[in-house]
Amino acid sequence: MEPSDLKPAVRIEVAPLGYLPPSAFYLTYRLSSATVGFFDDDHLLFTFRVGGLLKRSPEDQTGDDDQEIRALVLDLKTRKVTKQAEWRMHDRAAYLWPYTEGRFLLRIRDSLFLTGPSLSLEPYLNLRDGLREVEISPDRKFTVLETAEPEKPHPAVSLMGAGEPARPVKVIILPSGSRSAIAASDAQNAVLLPLMNDGTLDTLEGTKEASWVVRALPFHGAPKTIAEVNSTCRPGAQPVSDTVALMIGCYFNGNDHQVVAISTNGQKLWQSRWQNKYVWGWFDYAENGSRFAYESLEVTRPISAFDALYPEDITAQLAGVYDTETGKLVLVKDASPVLTAGQNVALSPDGKRFAILRDGAVEVYDLPPVSEPAAQQPKSVKKKG
Repeated sequence: MEPSDLKPAVRIEVAPLGYLPPSAFYLTYRLSSATVGFFDDDHLLFTFRVGGLLKRSPEDQTGDDDQEIRALVLDLKTRKVTKQAEWRMHDRAAYLWPYTEGRFLLRIRDSLFLTGPSLSLEPYLNLRDGLREVEISPDRKFTVLETAEPEKPHPAVSLMGAGEPARPVKVIILPSGSRSAIAASDAQNAVLLPLMNDGTLDTLEGTKEASWVVRALPFHGAPKTIAEVNSTCRPGAQPVSDTVALMIGCYFNGNDHQVVAISTNGQKLWQSRWQNKYVWGWFDYAENGSRFAYESLEVTRPISAFDALYPEDITAQLAGVYDTETGKLVLVKDASPVLTAGQNVALSPDGKRFAILRDGAVEVYDLPPVSEPAAQQPKSVKKKG
């Protein structure tokens, strides 16, 4: 069976739930308007923006761009809504992330909450400085928070709005569920940390031309070299489990991306070539590390990181599900409507189920067993989505 032939095990129409596709305004601005995520194999959290006028709130601040988010717990066995809540957000940035123990991390302005199947909000952290970014490690053991440093204006253009003076950010790393940081540092701009196996990854130039050394930087202990990869540009590290990361670099000819999967024990597990017509990638991970999902936009022309993207450039949004250690592509589906902020696909914590917002419904797929890695040299795999 081809990865695109698998039929959904569960299909729940979303129009009766109150969902309406977002306007074209959301398409190229990567604004968050919906999410899909698993509590467990049989319960799904579906959230989405509800249109209409909002009443003024005493909490309104200058610059707020409020939206009402409806949160629904879907029982996949009965296909019924078991719990519903309404959350008021004050901006259009990402607001929800899968967390540990079948819970989700919710952001409302600069405050973080934990929520489970009851949808009650448990206060977690209240950041005094502006919360700029939230990042969760693939195994959900660590959380990275980026806050704007007060009283330290920087002349660079702000990532949060053109023309505004940017402020340096403070990067804080917490064990998930903890309120005590295990590491903190300052940076001039927002950064994404490749969190992996109780530490982070970095890349240094190798001794040969177009070679790069990948190092593990544990939170406690000395750096350790784990691999060397070839690329004509500095490769980016994308952890997909606590032991496996994708090194995404450049080929010696053409503009496609070279992808090499490496493990923390120094193995090169597999490699692939991802075509440059797929842009604005977004990842989701099974908490147990067995699988990851990669979603991207298929475009009609080459798009660089500095090019504008217009609605007419986008032909589809494709999501592929991969077995982490072998690179086997087990499922490919197109998402609709196209949500450029991502979060419209999700893997269950054990990697056995996949959900996607598609063709007017939340579709859930039962995935085949995870492929076992062969004891051989790394093999090449195709990217189909």
